[in-house]
Amino acid sequence: MTQRSETKKTTERSARRSRKTIRLGALLFVFALVAAACGGATTETAGQDESQTEVPAGDNFNEQVSFSYETVDGEIVEFADLAPGQPVVLNFFASWCATCVAELPDFETVSQNFADEVQFFGLSVQDGPALSAELIERTGITFPTGVDLPGEIFLGFGGLGMPTTVFINADGSVADVHTGVLTVDSLTDAINEDLL
Repeated sequence: MTQRSETKKTTERSARRSRKTIRLGALLFVFALVAAACGGATTETAGQDESQTEVPAGDNFNEQVSFSYETVDGEIVEFADLAPGQPVVLNFFASWCATCVAELPDFETVSQNFADEVQFFGLSVQDGPALSAELIERTGITFPTGVDLPGEIFLGFGGLGMPTTVFINADGSVADVHTGVLTVDSLTDAINEDLL
């Protein structure tokens, strides 16, 4: 083998490695963008009153849930006034979370199916009132919703990913926290197992 053909083969191998490295880098970059989109904040930054938030931390399910939230109309409401003495399904969602948006119609269906037994409630995480109202209208949900712009209520429940659903007993204690998509069937099963 001549020096020239050996140099050519080495150059071709090096070029193939460079192309693979570029592809891998591009793939990692795309992955980072997707991860940021599912975990990042939007450009709306109006704050909430941080002193109003007191929720169980992580897996401390024996504490009673207590927090204030802002409605999309700007009204501050106590969570305890939402459905006293009734179990609650609390869903954290966001306009920037595609799986959250996809599951909201299923939550609406199940909320109608359990209308007399369980109160459904949604909190829009890191979306301000305008984005939250737009998402509510687009997905057609009719259960009460609020805004958790800084994500503090979400974090207070030990939220790690979106969507997250919290199942709250009638006495106000947390029965379970589920991270991930729920369908009509899986949500119905969870309600029957955890709350009824």
